[in-house]
Amino acid sequence: MAYRTAFLAALVLSWAHLCQADEPPAVPATIPLATGEQIHQTVDRAIGYLQKESAQWLNTRGCAACHHLPMPLWALTVAEQQGYSIDKQYLAATFEKLLGSKEKLQAAKVLNDPAAPADPRPQGRGLNMGVPFLAVAARALPALEPGQKEALKLMAEEIVNKQQPDGSWEFFAGLRRPPINESQTTDAAWIIMALADEAGPDAPEAVRTALTKALAWYENARPAELHQDHVLKVLLEARAGQSRDRLQETIDELLALQRTDGGWSQTVPEPRSDAFATGQTLYALAIFGYTAEQPAIKRAIDFLVATQAADGSWPMISRSTPDGSPGSAKLLSPIVCAASSWATLGLAQLVPQGN
Repeated sequence: MAYRTAFLAALVLSWAHLCQADEPPAVPATIPLATGEQIHQTVDRAIGYLQKESAQWLNTRGCAACHHLPMPLWALTVAEQQGYSIDKQYLAATFEKLLGSKEKLQAAKVLNDPAAPADPRPQGRGLNMGVPFLAVAARALPALEPGQKEALKLMAEEIVNKQQPDGSWEFFAGLRRPPINESQTTDAAWIIMALADEAGPDAPEAVRTALTKALAWYENARPAELHQDHVLKVLLEARAGQSRDRLQETIDELLALQRTDGGWSQTVPEPRSDAFATGQTLYALAIFGYTAEQPAIKRAIDFLVATQAADGSWPMISRSTPDGSPGSAKLLSPIVCAASSWATLGLAQLVPQGN
């Protein structure tokens, strides 16, 4: 349903130690030109990291309610579709473990378990953002099992139940964790993508009505002018099948924000590029038809290839403390995993294996 609103070993090793919360990773003074083979190797290393990192997170935390599972699963699905080799058994088993039934959704902390104690925190009354993240990731699969389809319907019901009368969803600014939960508009973009996938002609009237209300709210909302606001707006339109002309002004704004090193940064005043913003931008532009041969896209690809760490991830810094205020969180793995997922999505979409 259309809706309104897409190389060197020395360099690699030099980045391995730069994941410090209080120190932005340095960008090489000169970004080498990446060959097709180097890009493929970069994606292969990223796949290995994402499979290992997401499996370890699920095994130790038992939770899929953030980017740490949905984003890697989405990236792995797209990489496989683009010809890259992934652990197919792991991908299928993990999706089934999370989406196989209502009980599995509850066990993975995507949906609340009514038998568990209620969350007393303010965000306990809001929508768990793991719901739209996982729904978007699942819809990238070429086919869904019956139990997975039913799980997605339950997730859509949860989205509808948590919607506010004005068409938005409650956002807890004091508890935000940028860029994973950055603003009310960026959260809404994810929710709309998830809801639109479930709002076909045979969908319940409540789902279709919720989507209409959400789109009306989103179009009238004042965006926070964050990088993600621009990117997710493009991605929403691309997934809706809109023409590039409709969003050319926003695309031009995105391209104008590209840094001299070839990457993009999450916040406009910040001069340093990172893999989260760069990969996210590349993926959205690729969905809208941009190719690896275009100069701006090629420079961004070179940036990602040059700045990957030895373990296949991309170094990141934190933008928040546990209470959401500016600062440095101690646990960097969520932002590193999310950024590495976006980088993989962008690279795999633009440079399929064999190209």
